[in-house]
Amino acid sequence: MPDASFGGADQRLKSRLVQLSLGHDIVLDLHCDDEGLAYLYVHTSLWPEMADCAAAMGVDAVVLWSEDTDGTFEGASIMPYQNAAADVAKFDRRVATTVEYRGILDIDGALASADAAGLYRLLAARGVISDSALPAPGPFKGVAAPLENIDMMPAPRGGAVLYDVKPGDRVTRGARVATIVHAPGEADGRTEVFAPQDGIILTRRSRRIIRAGEDLLKLVGDRKSTDARSGTLED
Repeated sequence: MPDASFGGADQRLKSRLVQLSLGHDIVLDLHCDDEGLAYLYVHTSLWPEMADCAAAMGVDAVVLWSEDTDGTFEGASIMPYQNAAADVAKFDRRVATTVEYRGILDIDGALASADAAGLYRLLAARGVISDSALPAPGPFKGVAAPLENIDMMPAPRGGAVLYDVKPGDRVTRGARVATIVHAPGEADGRTEVFAPQDGIILTRRSRRIIRAGEDLLKLVGDRKSTDARSGTLED
């Protein structure tokens, strides 16, 4: 059990949140991305048992991870159960996930209402709320892929970004996904960026100015990325 009395205010808050999460069957860490689909991060020990939650919440994708090298809240809340007895771990009915509710500009009443309804359906599906009028979630029809399949695609040059794709688009290997304008009006002043494999665009950055080496987008590939990352995808 982490000691919440040591460290700075941010560390004490993180420790306290982990303490509060332990012992609960449902732990949700709600976030949003830059521009993106609604998706979940789910530990492999909870999948496919959590497919009903993904369906109930109406998310578009699930990213499955198995190793937390960055000390995330989700990782801290699920890892204590990995070596526990089955009646304590309860992986068949445990929910621990980071929820990425689309992008930072996706703020309106209709989306808020839909997301609240999704959370309600999750609680009903897992027996927290009794609602006989609510049908059971159907099968999850979105994309479920391991973290190792994600290509972040760092920008080869700095400049202005012109995207050819948006979140949810399916691309094939070699398709142009963006152009970086690094020297406007000059010969060879543009650099094109191409998809390294077939897959779905999960997110892209909202700012259209980028530095060399910064990530352009998340592509959920059909296969393992040649630049596969472990732990969190970004800070």
